[in-house]
Amino acid sequence: MRRVQTFLMFLTVSSALAPSLAWAQPPVVAEPTSTARFTGATTGSGRGFGIGAAAVATVRGTNDSVPNILATWGDSAGRFHVEGLVGLRHYGTTGFDIGVRGWYHLHAASSADFSLGGGFALLSNKANVPGSSRQTDFALELGAQIRAFVVPNVALLGSVGMRVYIPDSGDSDLLFSGDLTGALGIAYFFM
Repeated sequence: MRRVQTFLMFLTVSSALAPSLAWAQPPVVAEPTSTARFTGATTGSGRGFGIGAAAVATVRGTNDSVPNILATWGDSAGRFHVEGLVGLRHYGTTGFDIGVRGWYHLHAASSADFSLGGGFALLSNKANVPGSSRQTDFALELGAQIRAFVVPNVALLGSVGMRVYIPDSGDSDLLFSGDLTGALGIAYFFM
């Protein structure tokens, strides 16, 4: 009989203390088992506003290796990003470039993304010769870009594409030319 009483007393005490012991343990949270792809934007990379620099070069040299100031913005869902480029140059001619490009992310990982897109630019030149007039050309570009994030808020950029160059010939005839173009750059994102 004494054993039964001891057992019942042990059972009563343990059942009274069990809820308080359960509160002392941290809750177990199941890890999500989602098949969603993790993009640079979902991990914080490429989201929001960033600034940097890019060097744009063409094969024929119509706008040979122009350094540009780069401003970029990526949407919070990681589907696309846009860039604005402003470049100044002074060798043989004085000129400036203003351009906008948009990129749609085809594939993205936690530290890189691959995009297709395009843009347009105004290219203004004035020869450093007295009496010369300013020439404003227009360029359309289609291409691909890879952004590799070396840390969550710094990206190395590389793009390649085809540029249709429409020069201002000064007469009624439009002269079209196509150039292979590429760019290398770096951007810092304010997160």
